Amino acid sequence: MERRVQSPAFTMRVMKYAFVVSAFLFIYVAIKIPVQSQRPVSPPVELVIAFAGLACILGGFALPRVLFQAAERAPQNNSAEARLKRWMTKGILSLAYFEACILFGLVLHVLQARTWLVELLFCAGITAELIWSPGKPPGTEMGEFPQG
Repeated sequence: MERRVQSPAFTMRVMKYAFVVSAFLFIYVAIKIPVQSQRPVSPPVELVIAFAGLACILGGFALPRVLFQAAERAPQNNSAEARLKRWMTKGILSLAYFEACILFGLVLHVLQARTWLVELLFCAGITAELIWSPGKPPGTEMGEFPQG
């Protein structure tokens, strides 16, 4: 059991579901925040914010891979520890992008945007967090690190 708890894959799995729980907490906050009686945000601004939120989903899946391509090619960055650090960083970055989509939904809620846009961002962010997979940690296939 101790080896499993120390496993990088187990740590990433715990983080993934912690982000999912935090997403549901943001939705709960949105439900409980009384909306001020101000003028709702204009539709073009709504769409720009919604587009930014959906771009975060794309960024969560693609951007970490793109950002670390050069680092993976450098020979000094091929140690087991460096590969594991890059894997963890990519995972955390992906989860943060998905959470940003949910936060854009919260912003739209506070700005009194159309409900379907708010729900779209909430659902897209949570769905991305649930279907996302970090893959196997580097080095586990060679026994360098304990697996989960």
